[in-house]
Amino acid sequence: MSEVQLWIFIAAVCFIGEILTAGFFILWFGIGASVAAILSYLGFDSLIQSIAFILVSLILLLISRPFATRITKESPKKATSERLIGQKGIVVEEISLQNGGIVKVEGDTWRAVSNQNIKEGEFVYIDEIKGVKLIVRPFEPGIEK
Repeated sequence: MSEVQLWIFIAAVCFIGEILTAGFFILWFGIGASVAAILSYLGFDSLIQSIAFILVSLILLLISRPFATRITKESPKKATSERLIGQKGIVVEEISLQNGGIVKVEGDTWRAVSNQNIKEGEFVYIDEIKGVKLIVRPFEPGIEK
């Protein structure tokens, strides 16, 4: 395998790796390998090719990190269940200490438990979520959290 073919192979592996991952990291090594392949094709020494590969890859990586971090950072939206914490719901099936009950929040119904009995039709606040059950407490006007 010639040097040109080796650099093209490395570039291809990097580009495919970038497609398969979401890190926006391997792309720059693929571009660096592509530059090294061009230099190899033009007849430059192996040392020059390697230095160009390293420099191009690192420079592009350093320049793009702030942009990549901004693009790939965690979404500000919380998971559906996390968003429910602190919300108000309505009891659609009485909540008892033994069996729990059902609460409707934002149009969805959830199994709910509480440290006290809460009658159907009463409002509750969601304090926590454990698994697929809401941990609720009775609604008290003026006290939200």
